[in-house]
Amino acid sequence: MADKIETKRPLDDQGVLAVGVESATQAIEKTILAGFGIVRDVRGELAQRALGVIDWVEGTQQGFVRVARSVVQRTDEVATAWVDANEQLALGIVRAVRTTGHGATLFASRTAANLTSTRREVVAQA
Repeated sequence: MADKIETKRPLDDQGVLAVGVESATQAIEKTILAGFGIVRDVRGELAQRALGVIDWVEGTQQGFVRVARSVVQRTDEVATAWVDANEQLALGIVRAVRTTGHGATLFASRTAANLTSTRREVVAQA
């Protein structure tokens, strides 16, 4: 704040007009100082509220970002579980086909061997 220039003289040696002007200027000066003090207080409060709103918005955005990250992470975990399950299913099917193929081959070769050996025995006996 600007320093107030003291121009007061003792009121005893001033006239009525001078005392009236001096009193009025002092009252006006106090009014002006109080008015600007109020403006400063309002400005400070508005700045605090604005910063509070900015902090709230920033916090809300950070909250949304955390929720979005959580959703993406959980979705990825579910997708990974489905991919793993389908991989296991596909491998199970391939292994089952391979085992069935081996079993069918073994069955066919035993059947052929049995049929062949039976015919040899029949032909040999005849």
